[in-house]
Amino acid sequence: MKEIQEFEYKKSLQLRAEKTFIDITQATDDLMQKDEGKLPTARELASKSGYSIGTFYRYFGTLNSLFAFIFIDRHLRRVAQESEEIIRQFSPHDEISAVINTIVDAAFNRLQKKKHTSKKYKLLMRLLLKVSKKPEELNRVIDSVIPTLLQFARENVTNTCRIMSENECRLALRAFQAIMRSPFLEDDPFAGTAEHKKYACEFGVALFGKAKGQD
Repeated sequence: MKEIQEFEYKKSLQLRAEKTFIDITQATDDLMQKDEGKLPTARELASKSGYSIGTFYRYFGTLNSLFAFIFIDRHLRRVAQESEEIIRQFSPHDEISAVINTIVDAAFNRLQKKKHTSKKYKLLMRLLLKVSKKPEELNRVIDSVIPTLLQFARENVTNTCRIMSENECRLALRAFQAIMRSPFLEDDPFAGTAEHKKYACEFGVALFGKAKGQD
């Protein structure tokens, strides 16, 4: 009986911990979407979530770590998941250009949203590089797309896909991300324009597609 009571107590603590984690991250995400030029304060987070400031530090160590987690989990990882889902929607009879154009459209729609543009986007990217012990790991979030992309190329029958190794695909993804993301990080007026989107699509097809006349 005592063992059962202890188990139920531990289970209750775990469930409460999970709820606290979910509540804090959701409140933070909501606040991060509101103001483009600044990140929420500890006081604002406490008021929004209903938890004490001490609870935030107990779970995440620092507010910057919390913001970094939200950005990776709610933006970078979602971009990768969204890209995988897009690729899977296409059949082996669809050309690579259709896949790339759809991925670019989805990425630009996300980047154009208030929470991912201009000052906030740049601030969050700088924050990630600052708090991450291994900044190079950030680029690896998108690597989950590699198996899906390679499989699509292998099964495709349109002769428009470049057949790559995993390493080549990884480098191509790095370049593709930079083409779309860099103008936003640089506050370039060119970012998000029809011209930017056009070049992103063309470069994407050049990176992942087969050159004309290539067997």
